[in-house]
Amino acid sequence: MKYILMTVYSILVLPISANKIGPKLCIDCKFYKKNFFAFGEFGKCAMFTYEQSNDYFLVNGKNDNINESFHYCSTARKYDYLCGKEGKFYEEKL
Repeated sequence: MKYILMTVYSILVLPISANKIGPKLCIDCKFYKKNFFAFGEFGKCAMFTYEQSNDYFLVNGKNDNINESFHYCSTARKYDYLCGKEGKFYEEKL
């Protein structure tokens, strides 16, 4: 009986708890924005925005601040003041 309970525990409980121990991957985070024209390593993080320079677009002279600029996930995970290696601002996708 003891071995049956241990077997059931190892089949049902251990895979669930082992999943929580793994690293916090950006592709599993709700702030991850996939770059549709490139591979996954060029995804961006919607948690961290930055301002672009206030220069005028040289073709038509209009200020081009329409698009929000996000840091690449690799940049956000590189610096501790952003997300860092431990993924401080990681939130799992729902």
